[in-house]
Amino acid sequence: DTHMSTASLSAAAAATAAPPAPLPVPPPPAGSASAEVPVQHASRPIVVGSCAYWRGKEAEESKSHEWTVYVRAASPDEDPGLFIKRVVFQLHPTITPSTRTVEAPPFEVTEQGWGEFEVGIKVYYHGGERAVDFSHLLKLYPEAEVAGSPARELSIDRPVVAEKYDEIVWAEPSAELRARLSEADKHAPEKGWRSSKHAKWFCTFEPEPQEAEMKACYERITQELRAASRRRIEMEEEIRQLRAEPAD
Repeated sequence: DTHMSTASLSAAAAATAAPPAPLPVPPPPAGSASAEVPVQHASRPIVVGSCAYWRGKEAEESKSHEWTVYVRAASPDEDPGLFIKRVVFQLHPTITPSTRTVEAPPFEVTEQGWGEFEVGIKVYYHGGERAVDFSHLLKLYPEAEVAGSPARELSIDRPVVAEKYDEIVWAEPSAELRARLSEADKHAPEKGWRSSKHAKWFCTFEPEPQEAEMKACYERITQELRAASRRRIEMEEEIRQLRAEPAD
């Protein structure tokens, strides 16, 4: 009891006099841990990817492809600029300049080249949140769509798309970032990626199938653990019985 902890009485005094009125508990100073309201975590799905277009047989060999590497919102109607402050792309050192900083959406870099390489990506968020690093393999050449089948041929009509879905989680987001995420939830189709020239090639990431797959995996693992536990109990019982048998 808070009041009792602030009114300390000896046993003798308590027996001969009524306890004094409890002392008022002062409010915690502003900025102290107890004065802060617990902040719930926040999250936001994003997509890191690239679209690479073959320029045809007449293109210069060193510029056989035109590619775009990007960071986009998962939702086509969301303005990523509300929560992403800037994105820094670290390209291959042979590309000048190799470091590109994009301060506003669309967060993307377009170049021409002939080789695949790993792109370093650093995403900075509003509200002073810690930046997050990503790595993306720029893909220029198509792979087999079905295991064991040959890869499709290069086509000027169909780019090679490589995308990865990720979800950023902030344990204690700042008030500014929470406000910006709330604003982003309202959706702004005119600031989303529907108007992007790459939009028709973007992948759609539906959370429901992924959640169902994770649930099925969890249930399968749970069943295997239960079966293993039963086998262990059975083996322990067999060992106990063997030890209990009299020696010949």
